[in-house]
Amino acid sequence: MSSVHNEGSYAPPPPRTGGIYGREHDGTYLKNWNPLMLAEDLPEGKIIGRDFLGTRVIVYRGPDGRPVVQSAYCPHVGADLAEGCLVEGAVRCAYHHWRFGPDGDCVEIPGETHIPRAVRIYPYPAAERWGLIWAFNGETPLFDLPEFPDIAEEDLYYRAFYHGKRPVEGWISSSNLVDFQHLQTVHNIPDPMPTSVDFGDHIISVRRETDTRSANTNLYGGTWLAAHTQLDGTDRYFMAGSSQLAPGWSESFFVVAMPRSRADALGEAAASAELEAQANYMDKLYGEDEPILFSIRFRGYGKSALIRSDKYFGQFLQYMERYPRSAPFDV
Repeated sequence: MSSVHNEGSYAPPPPRTGGIYGREHDGTYLKNWNPLMLAEDLPEGKIIGRDFLGTRVIVYRGPDGRPVVQSAYCPHVGADLAEGCLVEGAVRCAYHHWRFGPDGDCVEIPGETHIPRAVRIYPYPAAERWGLIWAFNGETPLFDLPEFPDIAEEDLYYRAFYHGKRPVEGWISSSNLVDFQHLQTVHNIPDPMPTSVDFGDHIISVRRETDTRSANTNLYGGTWLAAHTQLDGTDRYFMAGSSQLAPGWSESFFVVAMPRSRADALGEAAASAELEAQANYMDKLYGEDEPILFSIRFRGYGKSALIRSDKYFGQFLQYMERYPRSAPFDV
């Protein structure tokens, strides 16, 4: 289940925002899973072009219906393959009709009997889940696709939404997870301090427990957050994060969910209305953050004037500086 919730726009980022102030982008991006589009917007038989990692990819469904994500520019003279079409399960370039299979290999050059092995486009690991199409930046995924904490996928009723393009690196907005002072001052979340924070190789886990509220949250790859909260006995689930669009830019999506048992008890109309209310709350959180994030001169570790209560925020900044990165395949 998925739908568009809010549109964005694409332009050069404001001069003060984007990435870490005073640091030039080095052309590499976090090695993580990135949501590229809503799954409902990818029909069979159609090629979709998407901006990603400062370059471009194509997205389509292979003969088995599964998503395929590949570098978008034909190696011949650079035509955008999104302008082409699918012929017998292969992408045909609109310019000279070279064709490329789902593995990226060139399978036909009109009039040629020999195809050099080096003539190919580059596939990214791809998947469909939570109403989204995902791509991993790297040859082999370092971790599995995000999961909601504490519940299986088949036990959830959920909807996915597209929020829009944002002139800020996705990991910068995700730093809110461990910026506990921010959670209280901007979002008015009471008792935001954690019970525990664990920095894993690719996943950060944060736990909060109070008499009235609990929260179990995981941040995957620095840019995708999955949370289970319980307030006064009511369970709520949401995911939120972004793809790495270009230097200083991200493209944001989110998923809201409830236990399927609750959805069944409410009925389809009431359950859909409740998810829409959760989506509106997500928009409220975005609305509180974005005037700040879209004008921030973000300072990295070593430049930010951190204090004792910024312990975990400082660890996060160091963690993100060490996180593995790679350049897109076609650069």
